[in-house]
Amino acid sequence: MRSSRTVLAAAAALAAAVCTPLLTAPAASAAPAKLADDFNGDGYRDLVLLGGTHGKDGRVTVVYGTSTGPGTRVQTIHQDSSGIPGAVEEGDDWGFAATSADLDRDGYADLVVASPGEDVGDIQMRGGLTVVWGGAKGLGSGTVFHSPVAPEYAGSGDSFGLDVVAGDFDGDGDQDLTAISQSRAGAILLEGPFTRSGGKSGWQPLGEDYGYLSASQLAAGRVTADAATDLYILGTDLGGDRDMHAFFHRGGGGFARYPSQVHVPDDSGHQLGGGTVTTIGDFDKDGYGDLAVGRGYEQPDSERGYVAVHYGGPSGPDTARKPVTFTQDTAGVPGGRETGDHFGASVAAGDVNGDGYADLAVGVSGEDLAGKRDAGMVTVLLGRAGGLSGTGAKAYDQDTSGVAGAIENDDYVGWAVKLTDYTRDGRADLLVDTNEQLDNTRRGLVHLLKGSTSGTTGTGSKTYTVNTLKLPYTTLSGPFPH
Repeated sequence: MRSSRTVLAAAAALAAAVCTPLLTAPAASAAPAKLADDFNGDGYRDLVLLGGTHGKDGRVTVVYGTSTGPGTRVQTIHQDSSGIPGAVEEGDDWGFAATSADLDRDGYADLVVASPGEDVGDIQMRGGLTVVWGGAKGLGSGTVFHSPVAPEYAGSGDSFGLDVVAGDFDGDGDQDLTAISQSRAGAILLEGPFTRSGGKSGWQPLGEDYGYLSASQLAAGRVTADAATDLYILGTDLGGDRDMHAFFHRGGGGFARYPSQVHVPDDSGHQLGGGTVTTIGDFDKDGYGDLAVGRGYEQPDSERGYVAVHYGGPSGPDTARKPVTFTQDTAGVPGGRETGDHFGASVAAGDVNGDGYADLAVGVSGEDLAGKRDAGMVTVLLGRAGGLSGTGAKAYDQDTSGVAGAIENDDYVGWAVKLTDYTRDGRADLLVDTNEQLDNTRRGLVHLLKGSTSGTTGTGSKTYTVNTLKLPYTTLSGPFPH
């Protein structure tokens, strides 16, 4: 989940043409990486944890994968690390968001770390993306990519990197990056391939005509049936009703064109706040990706929370199909709808039982349990023919058999969730972030609950720690396979 910081982008047309191609990477000898988060090329997914501090700023922790999931090899990366550009400075927000992909087609996934508060020269909060390059030994040196928007259009406070996702958005076979910016470009597509000397193939602005927030605005994945990566951007229609909309950019040659859009239900006309989260998964197995939007912190709703699901079709969002809203009053969903539960504080899609339908994990970080305030839990809704329903939904907390810890005040279990198959058994494993108090100086515990033929199970669960003195922006980094 993302923090409650809310920043609206300026609403004006960008007076700049699409950039001409820059330095294009030479053809790499290796085949592109098969997994977007395998940094050392050993065939296992690696886990990226955001949060924690190094000096006055942030850091990123990588847990390298094994045949049984993330193992014991841990690498901590920050701007004091060898080969990483820049310097540790308060307010850079290095690690505010992250994603990964093989950006130079060398067979190793690369880690993209955003620092939207970074000053560039005399331009405050220009922001940037640090690509930490993968290799046979794991992650190594880095290269910074700044916003391509000219400073006179962006100015101070561009904050490039408020969110970032990777994918083949233009359909040319190379991995690209899309990042949120507070410039008048709104979101920016950086076209791959990329080089370690800072080259890229070009860039395009996305969405000068509508506004964005600073948190969790991007959801990348396969919505239509073609191979290109599609993108949803949550924002406000500045020329229309100003309610929340999910703007859809279809992957391929026309990716940057003004998108189609769907209205997010029950927004009540209120300004978007933090805690709006998104994920894409094919919940009804019809071959088209569906969008789930979590609104765990909706103020008019007294922060009870809800999740809205927009189903996809051949051209993107299926506007003829009515969106479905889930709450804790939905039949079969565990718990009851209460003020401050934050149902939908986080969402993630993945197939937990291997039946071919994407399932949905929903963080309920403010749930009171066993007399403990804000203990938190995660609910898993199962996909099936016709889509998601409450039937068979299960809840998981720190009293679930096999899960470490105990139900306590202010643990906020479900602050962030992720579904990814780390054990290579064809079933997504559930990662759950908490605000667990580890000792007098440390907070942050991430649980990994394995997928099984019967769904998510606490049996054999693992834990990982993030040394942080405050609730992290998010400890679970993309990509989020579905």
